[in-house]
Amino acid sequence: MTSSVAVTGITGNAPSALQVGVDIKHTWRGDLVIDLIAPDGSAYRMKNSSSSDSADNVITTYTVNASTEVANGTWKLQVRDVYSYDTGYIDSWKLTF
Repeated sequence: MTSSVAVTGITGNAPSALQVGVDIKHTWRGDLVIDLIAPDGSAYRMKNSSSSDSADNVITTYTVNASTEVANGTWKLQVRDVYSYDTGYIDSWKLTF
């Protein structure tokens, strides 16, 4: 699943400490692989799957070095469930420049 946010009005590149706040509801968060996709299609891995992490939900803020990316454009949060059985959804997410 992916969710997009359009960024406008920011001059230059994104910061080296781009804050990506995520609120993902899921019944086994270890199943999830989470990437931030920049406007040019570059992917920044924020979370790998972990079969031993059986807790619910991912509610946190990741820091991404996106300084080589132009800030303006459509950014995407891509969440992949690499195992079956459990379900979830992106509740919300945000970028803080």
